Amino acid sequence: MLNLILSVVIGIIVLVLLAIFINKIPRKFHIVIIIVLLALIGFFGFKLYQSIAEPVKFEAVKEERYKKVVEKLTQIRDAQAAHKTIRGVYTDDINALAAFIDTAQFAITTKRDTSVADEEKNRAFRVSGYYKEITITDTLGFTSVKDSMFRNVDVRNLLAYPIEGVDQKMTLKTDVVIDGENRISVFEATADKAVILYDQPEKLVQQELEVKAVEAIDGPTIKVGSLEEVTTSGNWPRQYAVQRNNK
Repeated sequence: MLNLILSVVIGIIVLVLLAIFINKIPRKFHIVIIIVLLALIGFFGFKLYQSIAEPVKFEAVKEERYKKVVEKLTQIRDAQAAHKTIRGVYTDDINALAAFIDTAQFAITTKRDTSVADEEKNRAFRVSGYYKEITITDTLGFTSVKDSMFRNVDVRNLLAYPIEGVDQKMTLKTDVVIDGENRISVFEATADKAVILYDQPEKLVQQELEVKAVEAIDGPTIKVGSLEEVTTSGNWPRQYAVQRNNK
C-alpha cells in the first residue's frame, strides 16, 4: 500500500509539472505527452485495482484451503479418538493408525439395570432381605471402525496437505501429560500456514502468520490437540468446521 501511495504522489507531481510546462513544449510533442499520460493513468489504475483485488483474492483462497486442512485435522482427531478408546493411547505413526482403523472393531453394547442380593449387608445383619441395584453391560456384537466412521477416508493420506503443488506433510506427535499420579496420553497434529499459502503474496502471508483475532486462526499454524495439556480441540473458529459425510 505504501508503494502505491508513493506512486500516486509521484504521478500527481508529474501531471502538475506537465500542466505547468505544457505550453512551453512544442506542439508536435503534445501527442507523445498525451500517450504518456494515458499510459500513466492506465498504470495507476491497474495498481489501484490490484491493491484492492489482491487481498480479496487472498482471503478467498485462504478460506478454501483452511477448510480443507481443518477437514483433515478433524479426521485425524476422530481416528486418534477411536485408537485411544480401544488401545488406551494415541499414536504418532500414521501408518499404524491406518492399520488400526482398517482392522479394529467397536463393541456394540447395551446396558440394563437389575437387582441382586447385597451380600455384604446380608452378612453384616445376618439376614437375606437386602438387595442393591446394579447396571449390567451386555455385548451384542462388534462393528468395524472403518465401516462405521471412515468408510470413505484414506487414513494413510491424512497428513498430506490437500493443496495442489504441496508435497510436504503435516506433523503428528504424541506425548504424556502428568496429572497427579496419572499419565495421560496426548497428541497434536499441526499444519503450517506458510505451506498452505505457499503461492500467495508474501506480505499477505506474513500478516496472516501474525494475525490475532476472534474470527481468525491465531499464529503460524493450524492444529488440533496439544502436547502441553489434555485437549482434543482445534485452534480454529467455528466457521472453519465443515459438515462431513464420510461416516
